[in-house]
Amino acid sequence: MNVQDIVEKIENQEGYFPEEIDPINIESKTGTIIVLRDIKRRVQSSISDNLKKRISRRFDIFSNDFKVVVNDERVTIEDRGYFYKLEFATQYGQEYGDCLSHLKQNKLHNRDEAANKYGVGVSGWIGLVKESGGLQDGEDNLNKISILSRGKVALEDVLDLYRDGGLYTKYLIGEIRADFLDVSDKEDIATSSRQNFIQNDERFIKLKEFINDELRYIKGERFKYKEEDGINKAKEIPVIKEWFKSLKGDAKQSAKKLFGKINTISIDDERQRKTLYKQGVLAFEGLQHKDKLSQLDRLNDDNFEKALEIFSELDDIEASWYYQITTGRLEIIRKLQKHVKDNALEKVIQQYIYEHLWLLDPSWERATETPSIEQSVRTAFDNVSNDLTEDEKNARIDIRYRKTSGKHIIIELKRPEVIPKQGDILEQVKKYKKALKKQLEENGEVGEIEVICLVGHGLHGWDEAAEKQVEERALSVQNITVITYKKLVSDAEKSYKDYLDKDQKKGRISQLLKSIEDFK
Repeated sequence: MNVQDIVEKIENQEGYFPEEIDPINIESKTGTIIVLRDIKRRVQSSISDNLKKRISRRFDIFSNDFKVVVNDERVTIEDRGYFYKLEFATQYGQEYGDCLSHLKQNKLHNRDEAANKYGVGVSGWIGLVKESGGLQDGEDNLNKISILSRGKVALEDVLDLYRDGGLYTKYLIGEIRADFLDVSDKEDIATSSRQNFIQNDERFIKLKEFINDELRYIKGERFKYKEEDGINKAKEIPVIKEWFKSLKGDAKQSAKKLFGKINTISIDDERQRKTLYKQGVLAFEGLQHKDKLSQLDRLNDDNFEKALEIFSELDDIEASWYYQITTGRLEIIRKLQKHVKDNALEKVIQQYIYEHLWLLDPSWERATETPSIEQSVRTAFDNVSNDLTEDEKNARIDIRYRKTSGKHIIIELKRPEVIPKQGDILEQVKKYKKALKKQLEENGEVGEIEVICLVGHGLHGWDEAAEKQVEERALSVQNITVITYKKLVSDAEKSYKDYLDKDQKKGRISQLLKSIEDFK
């Protein structure tokens, strides 16, 4: 068949009849041969594997009586190339027995009774893969359940007809043989494209009901085996295994369910899974924390030793919480340090410093000032700023007030490229401290005022160590600290690292969390 000839015949409104070609020498005297010539797409290098895969996925006709051969290689069901991806499957009938034989017995369920429930006579399988990404095969998306009828795909994906948005559906793949949809003695319900069916036909409705029931069954079974597999996987880490053994009754069952849920999450990096394990352990220890508090209510004068034991365990839990917080903050700081060379450091600090005061001092947590005081101080600062010269205004990015740990803090961000003088800093800060003090007195607030100035490269003349030392002392007398963006991060890293590196007993839970993190 020549495409150009076909086009010309169509344009001339004439019928097309292909020309005869020379006979091709083959052994068989019956059948059909399709010969493709002048193929533009370069497929020769992989034509055997790709063509075998596509033929195998499109048709269901392979047997000893019917063979398909590509480049002297026979096409089989195994060429579909996805059975090995399955982690769990239900099968209906035994036609795919060899293909599904790699699954362990507890992960391969026979559901012949379900297939016969609606009297529609189906066979095939529906499976789940471990990772949703495993269902993307080049340009092909395998996340579908295909309906095959009379040896070929009749409906690419029946999943599109269901509204179940559960996460498990992203892991589904399957093939259902339903020859009853296309039988000679009944009305043809296939659409004109032969790729779908009339939706309201009784036969198709029964098939949909069968698949809907099976999806619900698979959803439940997936959770069960994920739960069991999840705790087994978690217990591969020796310290978790020992910790799990220490749990009793309902706590053990709840932990099993938690690790099962963690196992259902698609995670590419196993470090993330270990993080979830650690958070799970902390969650359970936190529940025990509440139980210990309840036990304190039941104490009396006769069980003094029990009180000491409870307080010790409470200290252990709280130490582990702070250890986790410290570890997390240290990780953030180290990531910030990586951005120093590409000048992103200053921008990150400028955006987050006011809400993350722990970068300035580990004892400073979240700001605690009330919105009304914040607004009044902000207005007062704006009035002071209006009296600054244009150069003074341009040298600054922002100035804010924060209150934390009983201290009143003024934080001024200077532009990284500006190198201020000590005298200018003292003069400007004096005005802002005066304005803040007035607002605090009007609101009945008392407390020490501390000023932090963040700069890019220190102050003018600080390249001389002696001069820098003298000026730092003078600023310190006024509760003013001038620090560079880079040194801020460096000092913060040292503060948190010193805590983690102390040769001290970090407690049972902290040691458990660290052992999970260190497990290879």
